[in-house]
Amino acid sequence: MANEIQEKEIILASGRAIKVITLSNGQLTIVVHNFGARLHQLYAPDKNGTFENILLSKDNSDSYENDNGYYGVICGPVAGRIANASFGEVTLVANEGRNTLHSGPNGWEYQIWDYNTSVNEKGPAITLRLKDTFSEFPGEIEVEVTYQLSGSTLIVEMAGQSNQDTVFNPAFHPYFNLTADHSDTLNHVLYTTADQLVETNKENIPTGRLINVDDTIYNLKESVIIKDIISEIPQGFDDCFVFPNDESKKSLTLLDPKSGRKLKCETDRQAVVIYTATNPEKSLVNGKMMSPNRGIAIEFQELPDLVHHSEWGSIELKKGIKKKYRSKYHFSLFDKL
Repeated sequence: MANEIQEKEIILASGRAIKVITLSNGQLTIVVHNFGARLHQLYAPDKNGTFENILLSKDNSDSYENDNGYYGVICGPVAGRIANASFGEVTLVANEGRNTLHSGPNGWEYQIWDYNTSVNEKGPAITLRLKDTFSEFPGEIEVEVTYQLSGSTLIVEMAGQSNQDTVFNPAFHPYFNLTADHSDTLNHVLYTTADQLVETNKENIPTGRLINVDDTIYNLKESVIIKDIISEIPQGFDDCFVFPNDESKKSLTLLDPKSGRKLKCETDRQAVVIYTATNPEKSLVNGKMMSPNRGIAIEFQELPDLVHHSEWGSIELKKGIKKKYRSKYHFSLFDKL
């Protein structure tokens, strides 16, 4: 089917103009904003062939600039929490208690990106670019994010380099609801190859301990229904699950029996944060007030607070060296569990 690219402009509450870009290849349609490099909407067919938006999406230009839920944005330079809003000699802005969450109030999700669209052998793509000197992280970080449609697959690539040594752990932050928000996600089925969990304290800061998920409610290596998780953990998940080192074993699958939609994700990242939004922030989403368990945020990234846990690896971005990450989101239908 024919590839299609459309562009329009909207005005934010502050008066700034942003671009809204729609890409379609006949099998998937995405709507992207160049403010925060946000994937605003994603349309995929259900078992009856009905195309619907399966993301939770903010409603208007005011909510884009005051988005405390990070709906569909690129969080960076460092996703997740940084303890005490500092590392080494770098001091950041604390925006969650004494800690920094998703790079603070000046992160990439609050900046306007340059962009260009293209069509290649895979299909239509949008590439967004940002030269970041605003987030208060070291260096002038040049980052590039590409959303590519290839058949029934969305490919998300993130690449960065800097003119001085810095850190780089961005994350795409979508909330999925495979019913297209016709109901909550409690009947969604989830499983992943992750075999460890990052233990955290009351501030959701890593303690330094990784826990084997076997024989725990966090064992998602076999399919689990979300409502069964909530029955055991009333606060739901806001947890980081660690993949095996084997690149072929880094995947997550989400199913919805009602619509018949299936999402299988593959990534080259260390981990995935799964947030069931059981106690979400309150704002308008898809035309109504956000409520518990309406979406599941799936955030592929390196381990959180890695700047304080060198034993787990490094998110250092050396001067002049380009670093690149890729995740794939495959959409299909299924007949039975």
